[in-house]
Amino acid sequence: MLEDLKANNRVQIECESHNPFLRTIKGVVIGIEPTSIAIVTDFGELHHIESNKILSISKISFDRIVSEALTELRNHFNEVYELELKLTETKKDEKRLVDKLYDANFLAKFNIMGAKNRLDNSVPRELMEFRKDSNRFKVSFDSSPNNQIELNIKIWNVFEDFNLDEIRDLDKIIRAHAPKYKDVIQKSFNLDGKVEEFEKKVEHEGENSFSVSTVYHKKIDVTQDNFLLVRKELIEGLQRIKK
Repeated sequence: MLEDLKANNRVQIECESHNPFLRTIKGVVIGIEPTSIAIVTDFGELHHIESNKILSISKISFDRIVSEALTELRNHFNEVYELELKLTETKKDEKRLVDKLYDANFLAKFNIMGAKNRLDNSVPRELMEFRKDSNRFKVSFDSSPNNQIELNIKIWNVFEDFNLDEIRDLDKIIRAHAPKYKDVIQKSFNLDGKVEEFEKKVEHEGENSFSVSTVYHKKIDVTQDNFLLVRKELIEGLQRIKK
């Protein structure tokens, strides 16, 4: 339905709306966005119609005098529309520029504790804690006195109604259920340093639920010169794990 729609098409759109006056909209299309259509209506308004509200689209024609006036108004709104799109894209760049300034201020006074805190605040939140299949992931960073950042990744599964006899054999539970991600993590990061398996354990989470976790550590040399590259590689590595 939308694939045949183009800018400048004269259309009548039937759509879902609580307002009965917006259930049938006539006008000329000026833009097709990922989730909506921008249209100049025959009442002289710029209207955005959400794609998931559209019931049908029919191509129509207007009387010549109406069509000419609509075309003139369309040209005006098209200029406004393009300026608004440009403004939206320009504003998206604002956060990147602010973050770049934060980085510059930090790098001018580089220290390993600051590097840890900068990572905490600049690695996207959705990469610091997420789920994949039946596993939960929690990422954190620590600093060490020898100019290293320690990447910590805790991965765990939650189970309910463990057999009580099985609960008494923690080693058996760990062998059977503890996440095994050492090789995946090692291959995901293009950074020097080995991934170490630090800890495996079973924890009682609720009345009938238990978690089985594995914690992995990776130490990374970080300097003023390589901090930005290290952060980029950390982000890309976490994205690979999350996929």
